[in-house]
Amino acid sequence: MRGYLLKFKRIEPKKIKYSVDIMDKISFFDGKNSESALEYREYCKAAGWEFVCEREKIQIYCSESDLSNNPIHTDEEEKFNCIFKASLKHVLSSLIMILSVVYIQYITIFRSYNVNFLANDIQIFLLFILSIFIIHGVIGVVNFVIWGVKGKVALKKGDVVSYNCFKAMKVRLVLNNISILLMLSLIIYMGTSGEAYMLKLLVLILLATGLLSIIMNFISRSNCKDKKTLNIIVYVVFTIIIFIGINVLVFSEVFSKINSSDTKIEEENYPIVLNDFNDKSINDEGKHIDEEKGILASTLYYSVKGERIDLSYDLFESDYKWTVEYVVNKKMDWLKKFNIKYIKKETNLPSEIQVYKKEDRNTYLMFSDNKIIEINDWNEILSEDELLNKSYEKVFKE
Repeated sequence: MRGYLLKFKRIEPKKIKYSVDIMDKISFFDGKNSESALEYREYCKAAGWEFVCEREKIQIYCSESDLSNNPIHTDEEEKFNCIFKASLKHVLSSLIMILSVVYIQYITIFRSYNVNFLANDIQIFLLFILSIFIIHGVIGVVNFVIWGVKGKVALKKGDVVSYNCFKAMKVRLVLNNISILLMLSLIIYMGTSGEAYMLKLLVLILLATGLLSIIMNFISRSNCKDKKTLNIIVYVVFTIIIFIGINVLVFSEVFSKINSSDTKIEEENYPIVLNDFNDKSINDEGKHIDEEKGILASTLYYSVKGERIDLSYDLFESDYKWTVEYVVNKKMDWLKKFNIKYIKKETNLPSEIQVYKKEDRNTYLMFSDNKIIEINDWNEILSEDELLNKSYEKVFKE
């Protein structure tokens, strides 16, 4: 029987018994066919078990000579303790990863002043993927804790410990498939939306990870005496290279944005410009504009030096009221944290437009249900009423 990649031959039917064993002594850096693994396989072979394959701590054996032969582990408690100890290390490393991702999510969503991620579809995508990663990891940790408690109770009662975790594995497999689909969708989106920077970053990580895997696999299969030490050195070196590469790409992108300001800006494309106040810019090099537009929201930072005044503001727009409330609350919490006081202003504007002024500076904050604008360090040459009325007319008035 032949398929697209494999060819199968008919053989005499055989009854084969398989056994999955966990070796806690083997680490990720030991590679294949370590000394301790080879010694253990000789012991298993003498007991009638032939080695099939391995993956880190997991060793698979089979036997066709006698289906009633003794299991590799005859002591149930010893077997449980061995699997528990090996699994605990994996669970603890997963827990550290989960807590790190949760902390990053917490800082991004709740503690950081910057809310531009709401206007960046790629960042929203990544946050969603990271959330799935957290759920995936939490399921694994909870499943391990439940299994550990049940296993110890079973040993005390003299019962056989159950190692059936298929339900949790199925759920985690579904989450894995969802994550893969989302990552593929993200790559396609980045390719079609012209996000070359993110694609470069992703390609760098994938290439470095793939090359690391190839080199470590080559070392594991070689006849080197100290494979573990060599693998650790390679792993650390590649981690440093990836870290440096990511930072180089990030900073190069930041500086390229700073140095590649579009000097030929169409003023009519922005809600408030110097021309609205009968002024014009001193030179095009003094213009700094940064825009982000996504599914949830859009942001705009606009800063221009004029002949009479300097105009600088941050604008946040969204069709979803909850995003505006989130941004306002985050802004107010940030102000309280640094003891920055804003005073609410009474104006002749419609009641749905709220206006706040910084206590010691001419910085104004205006917001409605779907827009927020913060005008920074307004020049007193023009009156406050003129500024607020013009801002309402250009930004909030439908």
